[in-house]
Amino acid sequence: MKPTISYRRRRDLMLKKFSTTKILDELTEATRRKGLVIIYRRGRHCRISKERIISYILLSKIFRRGYELMEQESELYLKKHYDHSAFAYHYNNLSENAVYSLTYLFRDKIYKLINEIYLHIFDSTALSTSVRVERTRQGIRKKEKLTDKFHTLLGYDPPFQIIVVEGMLMTDHHISDGKGGEILLQQTKIKGYGFGDTKYGTYGLIQKSEEKSLIPIFKQDKKRVRKTLSAKARHRKNWSGNPQRMYKDIRGTGEVLYGAATRCGLIHTNSRRDDNRAKDGLLIGLRQNLLTYLRLKALIRIIRKTL
Repeated sequence: MKPTISYRRRRDLMLKKFSTTKILDELTEATRRKGLVIIYRRGRHCRISKERIISYILLSKIFRRGYELMEQESELYLKKHYDHSAFAYHYNNLSENAVYSLTYLFRDKIYKLINEIYLHIFDSTALSTSVRVERTRQGIRKKEKLTDKFHTLLGYDPPFQIIVVEGMLMTDHHISDGKGGEILLQQTKIKGYGFGDTKYGTYGLIQKSEEKSLIPIFKQDKKRVRKTLSAKARHRKNWSGNPQRMYKDIRGTGEVLYGAATRCGLIHTNSRRDDNRAKDGLLIGLRQNLLTYLRLKALIRIIRKTL
């Protein structure tokens, strides 16, 4: 189904209606209303509200601006010159739950502007890093690069041609895709169809999908199904036909999130701290939902004026 207004047209409308300052205002208002920032009574008080400082750091991180560039542009957006070490301090003390909450806040705002979503895509990717740690492999001590894993549950709306991050999770490589999908499914309330590659076709995820009223359409692997009475065995028999055709049409749509993250540089991080690397990965979901909401908001304004 083709949208009435193309993606490029919606993007142009968003650029005309929302400058960087207005985007910062939207993010600051969401941060203030959600009460995500903890303001301590001890120490010197910030002349600029802490919610705006945190929003400025997150927005700069989304656009891949370093701390030194944040300092140079602080007078433009904060009306006061801040040192780059202050921005690093605030980001180090920011919790991961704040990024989760902001992402889900814009997700709920998107839900109010569109119809109910029935197509959901499970996917994951590795977050590369330049940090090296010592590891012992076959008795040999050497340094290896750290890699973290970013799990997502994406919602796809064909009429508007948009992708919404409905759930996300940052883990290391000790959690499989199927187990990550179970965690995401437990945290969200969705219905319709769930798509995923062969790594998500596990017994546990398929069973949990049926319990959550989600029809699993996961690509079948070539392994023999050991549990002949399981939900996976039933879906294996019905794979050839409509499920296989739907998988080919829908599954590849979820890659647009990681393509956008690669182009803007968020798929790689230089942070050494584990919590900072997790926040760097979660910014991919926040960027997607924030920009999607702004495009929809600009489009609905045009439609209302036309009517």
